[in-house]
Amino acid sequence: REIKNNSVKKKWSNKLEYVALEAHHKAYVKRWWAKAQSMKINMNTQLKSYIILELQRKDIITSPKSIAFARNQNTEDKKKHITHESIYKWLEQPAQDKYRKYLLYNKWYKKIKAIKWSKITWRIWLDERPEKAKNRTEQWHFEADLIVSNKWNKSVILTLTDRKTRLPRMFKLKDKSSKNIMDIIAKIKDEIGIKTVTFDNGLEFAYHHLLNPIWIDTYFCEPYHSREKWSIENLNRIIRRWFPKWTSFAEVSDEDIEKVCNIIADSPREILGFKSSNQVHFE
Repeated sequence: REIKNNSVKKKWSNKLEYVALEAHHKAYVKRWWAKAQSMKINMNTQLKSYIILELQRKDIITSPKSIAFARNQNTEDKKKHITHESIYKWLEQPAQDKYRKYLLYNKWYKKIKAIKWSKITWRIWLDERPEKAKNRTEQWHFEADLIVSNKWNKSVILTLTDRKTRLPRMFKLKDKSSKNIMDIIAKIKDEIGIKTVTFDNGLEFAYHHLLNPIWIDTYFCEPYHSREKWSIENLNRIIRRWFPKWTSFAEVSDEDIEKVCNIIADSPREILGFKSSNQVHFE
């Protein structure tokens, strides 16, 4: 990202090149410009009053983008133009707390640092997972996730993969109800021999404790650390080759899903020494 953002075009080659000294200067200019834009509002009382009044309006819905657009459309002098990023930067200052409540969604737009809090109870973190599950020396330790349908449909595909063999399992569900998900996992426990399942912190896995009485231990990634179950994330990316993001799973048959699952299970994988998941599973 550093190379992409701070490379500069050279006259003699007409190509983007990364030069450390010039990249440092470019980054400095970006920081200075961002600070100057927010200071521009503080130093211009007329502009500041305009933004506050627009944020407080109740006759129409306003946002920093709409405020900046309207201001720039009605102002010919480009020096008096403002950007929505500048307004957000200004609102970020502690002194402007009282104006943030007027934002459309009544919440701050920046991502807050992740904390270990959730509506999911009785979670156990990955560092307590058995050694055989951690180092992938034993089968029957799975990772699970959901692939969602397009925004007009609630159907989802529950995906599971064995941490050692990468053997995939796919099941179509009407929605992402946590109870339905746990029922499916409980139903296939004896068929594929599940000992542990690793989830992320989505609320669709809130009923994970229903698996504990049938001797399936459940573990969770740290919040915003889905990379800790990268095997299932990789499987989901592979599945998207057949079912792109705009796919409506309501229109996909169970036979089609099973066909894709079998193709993946029979495909040679570099991480398995170019053996298929089925080969490793039955060895």
